[in-house]
Amino acid sequence: KLDVWTLLNIASVQTYVSGLVSFWIYRQTSDCKWFERGNRSKAAMRHWAESSQWNFLQKYHLLEAEENFSNRQYEAARQSYHNAIQLSKNHKFLNDEALSCELAGYFFFEIGKKTEALEYFTRANSKYHEWGATAKATSVYECAEAIFKDSSICNRSSPQVGEHPKKRYGSGHPTVQYG
Repeated sequence: KLDVWTLLNIASVQTYVSGLVSFWIYRQTSDCKWFERGNRSKAAMRHWAESSQWNFLQKYHLLEAEENFSNRQYEAARQSYHNAIQLSKNHKFLNDEALSCELAGYFFFEIGKKTEALEYFTRANSKYHEWGATAKATSVYECAEAIFKDSSICNRSSPQVGEHPKKRYGSGHPTVQYG
């Protein structure tokens, strides 16, 4: 029998990932239903953060960063990524810190700030290693290396200008598939 805290944890992870994916799909399609889904996830995370900032506030800020990125509010997005990363670090959530750094890397790459993107990808690589997600760390390293060398991502087919990498979630950890 599952207790209330276990169910809340399952629901919060599902809501979190759903929100991140929804904002990404919105940026790809401009279909407002995805933006609305992302916003519903963000609202739920805000509600949970009111009762437990320690567990949910960094997730809320990452959803906020992705929303701002989707709205092309780049300064607000930058600040929200920073907040998500700092809160994850302060609260000792290595997985959230790594993911926040990775998504900040994609954000900076997308807006043409390759140096900042490389810094965030490098930090994500380090945090994924520290967390024990070595395959993910290797993937992020290869992406960062490719961006630094020639701006084609992950030695696979190069994205079109303005194209964001396609997300695929498997094995409980976010992975990135390109092309």
